[in-house]
Amino acid sequence: MSAAQTAEVMSPGLSKVVERARRHPDAVFHSLAHLIDVEALRRAFARLRADAAVGVDGVTKEQYAQDLEARLLDLHARLRAGRWRHQPIRRVHIPKPDGRTRPLGISALDDKLVQSVLAELLGAIYEQDFRDCSYGFRPGRSAHQALRALRTTMQNNEGNWLLEADIRSFFDSVDRAALWEMLQRRVADGALLRLLGKCLHVGVLDGAQYSAPEQGTVQGSILTLRTQSTTSRGGAA
Repeated sequence: MSAAQTAEVMSPGLSKVVERARRHPDAVFHSLAHLIDVEALRRAFARLRADAAVGVDGVTKEQYAQDLEARLLDLHARLRAGRWRHQPIRRVHIPKPDGRTRPLGISALDDKLVQSVLAELLGAIYEQDFRDCSYGFRPGRSAHQALRALRTTMQNNEGNWLLEADIRSFFDSVDRAALWEMLQRRVADGALLRLLGKCLHVGVLDGAQYSAPEQGTVQGSILTLRTQSTTSRGGAA
C-alpha cells in the first residue's frame, strides 16, 4: 500500500489490485466490478461527511443510516442487476471573492456511495503511479501538506523557482472522449465502465432547469476528483 493510501483497512481483493498495479504499471484490469460488494458500499458510507449537502433526493447521512443495511443491500442488488441509474446532480452556486460563483454538483446519497466505491477502485490502480511530491486530489493529502513540503524545499535551497498555474474552467471543458480513452488503457471491465459512463453522462438540475452537458464533468463530485487526478501524475503540489 502506498504512503498516500488512507488508513482504513482495504479488502483483500482491493489489496491485490494495488499490488498488481504497483508491480505492473501498464497492466490492464479486466475484472474489477465484483469488488463492488456490500462491504465496499459500507466503507463508502463511513467516508461520507455527516454534514454533507443533500442531492435531489433530500436524504441526509443521518436519515440514510436509520435503515442502513437494508438500503445497502438494495443498492447492491440494483448494481448487480444493472438497474442502478444515477439521479440528476443538484447544482449549487458558491460565491467567490471576486464576485463570481463556483458551480458545484451535489449527488444523491445512493449515487455518492457508488461514486465513492468507483473512486476507491480507480485509486487502487492509479495511486501507484503518482510521485510522492504530488498532492492534488489524493487521499490522505491536503493543500497544507503541499505548502509544508514546498516550504521545506525552499528552505533547503533545493529549488530556484516556483511556477503557479491554473486551468480556467477545467472541469467544464474536460474532453470526455480523451478521458474515456485514458481510462480504457487500464480498465477493460465492461461492467465497471458502464457504471463510470452513467456517472460521467448524468444530467444536472440547476433550480428548475435540467440540462445534459455533452462535455466536461460536474465539479465537486467524489468521482470527478478521482478521475481528474488520473490526468495529473507529475509533481505538482
